[in-house]
Amino acid sequence: MSASDITLAAAVAAMIAGAAGTALTRDVTRLVVSLGAFLLSVAAIFLIVASSLLAIAQVFVYVGGVLVLVLFALMVVHRDTDERVGLDSLHDIGAAAVAVAVFAGLVALLLPLAGTTGSQTRALPNDIGAFLLGDGVVAFEIAGVLLLVALLAVLVVVKGGEDR
Repeated sequence: MSASDITLAAAVAAMIAGAAGTALTRDVTRLVVSLGAFLLSVAAIFLIVASSLLAIAQVFVYVGGVLVLVLFALMVVHRDTDERVGLDSLHDIGAAAVAVAVFAGLVALLLPLAGTTGSQTRALPNDIGAFLLGDGVVAFEIAGVLLLVALLAVLVVVKGGEDR
């Protein structure tokens, strides 16, 4: 294994740990930290595959934007006590099922790309980008809408059951 393979494996392990922490924790503060670790790991993977523009965009848009939005939502939550905000409902199995479904959808979406690379054993980032913004643009936009819905769900969960 080369140094880049070891670095990629470490980034993928950090990404999986961050995703698992995000999906399985009930403490909202730990959820945000896990989400941040996941998003930074994705940026690291972009750097490893020589897509520095995507890595910078990942850090600015998702780490800088999404996490700040979630942290802002945490700050404006009205609490009756000084306790930390936590998730009371049990969504562990549901979150894991959604994560597995999203992963399976991504694999199914990118599977046709595996046969179009010719003699190469791996698809290049340019091939994946051209596919996602060409034939896969509808699924790519649906993923963006799902991210927006996830952000709104975070705000609803954090806001809790306050009377309206």
